[in-house]
Amino acid sequence: MDFRIDMTNGLGEMTFEKSEDIMNNVYLSLMVRKGSFFQNPDFGSRLHLLKRAKNTEQTAALAREYCKEALRWLLNTGRATKIDVYSERDLGGAGVRDRLKLLVEVTQADGRKLSFATFLEVV
Repeated sequence: MDFRIDMTNGLGEMTFEKSEDIMNNVYLSLMVRKGSFFQNPDFGSRLHLLKRAKNTEQTAALAREYCKEALRWLLNTGRATKIDVYSERDLGGAGVRDRLKLLVEVTQADGRKLSFATFLEVV
């Protein structure tokens, strides 16, 4: 049994509630640096490589590709049937740093749709 990770505050805190979906898998696949998990060096994403990238459409496209790459295992194992990734460039202003908003929509094998959004700071 997996315990649900609470992502409401953006920190990903462990709870003692039973997880009813694959949101934990989505969160960990995107937030763990690829190569840092000792039992599976292919697990995780390369999103951390973009933290010093310029806020361009090319960087946004690369971020979408890195998300799809990190989540591909959900499709290969049959835990998900469809994964869509969208990005939106936030160009700053009024004290807001440049960042990319990433929205990931996953359709689980049982047909339920999940959405996960995160921000990636870029320069």
